[in-house]
Amino acid sequence: MWKKVLFAASLLFGLGLFVFVIAHFGGIKPTMQTVAEVGWLGLAVFIANASVVLIAPAIGWTMLMRGEGMKIPLSTALKACFMGFPINFLAPSMYLGAEPLKMFYVASAHGEPKRRVLATIIVSKFQEVGALLLVMLVAAGIALWRIPALREKATVLVTGMAVLSVLFGLTLYAFLGNFRPTVRIINLLAALGMAKRKLARLRRHAREMEQLIHRSFTHKWRTFLASQAVTLISAVSILMRPWIFFWFARERVWIGAEYLCGIYVVTNLINMVPHTPGGLGIFEAGMVGVFKLANIQIAGDPKSAAAAFSIMTRAADLVLILVGIYLIVHFNMQAIARRTVKGQEKIRVTDAELANGANDRPKT
Repeated sequence: MWKKVLFAASLLFGLGLFVFVIAHFGGIKPTMQTVAEVGWLGLAVFIANASVVLIAPAIGWTMLMRGEGMKIPLSTALKACFMGFPINFLAPSMYLGAEPLKMFYVASAHGEPKRRVLATIIVSKFQEVGALLLVMLVAAGIALWRIPALREKATVLVTGMAVLSVLFGLTLYAFLGNFRPTVRIINLLAALGMAKRKLARLRRHAREMEQLIHRSFTHKWRTFLASQAVTLISAVSILMRPWIFFWFARERVWIGAEYLCGIYVVTNLINMVPHTPGGLGIFEAGMVGVFKLANIQIAGDPKSAAAAFSIMTRAADLVLILVGIYLIVHFNMQAIARRTVKGQEKIRVTDAELANGANDRPKT
């Protein structure tokens, strides 16, 4: 019950903050006028760019699955990624949350062991986050170098980047070195006398899972690198998104690379840190801050430009959410989607069995 109350409060707070930021800083009329000036073609290109964030990782994930001998078509991975977007949007972080639904859909649709599908999902997620962090590191350096005003906030940016990089690096090192972090945690719990029988069963499944992940990272390294290169396109598409907005604006503003980098870093720091669903309100406030700080403007007004860019971003989010919901309903995945959103459907190391029978399989 408390989870529902907390989620509802977070959503209402986010919506309220979203409206406040747009109305107070950008102004409803000047903001919507700027959006109208971008036009339908600009909006269509903007949405197409936003969809690359799902399409590129889906292609990379398909490459990983085929590298492991699973004959999964690209269309299945695309459906899974688009279905996962509405769930990720509601999750505390925009990049995590939909993994159980994706695993269940792919395994059930093609009769593959959940364990094997899950291992590729984990590796794919590492690639996605790794691509974001790599571009963030380069972008942060360029932004701090070329935008003097951002240097005043250097401590915040550098600290955030350092924490994310260290956490990612330690986790990656653990899997690359085959240190079996999950197995070690299970062994520690067993040594403390906690549920030894159950932990013994979990240990076996965890060991098999980590072996699959380690093999994907190392033994299939050519496939891994090719998949990583494709997934990197996703991060680059986010970097280029403000350029599309400013190019289609009435004044045809040619925004510099340093400003693209500044917007990119702030966007992804917000999306990676738990907060309101979809970063509602938080993202808009961040955009107003970075646009004003770096003096990124249209017609001399950085705040209305930031608000208009935020509206465009939310319009793209809405389209992708509607596509995802349509696919969830079309492929009879409502039940698993609801359980995933509620936190009742979680990834377990015991997900090693084959997918359910034909009666439980979603349509393909």
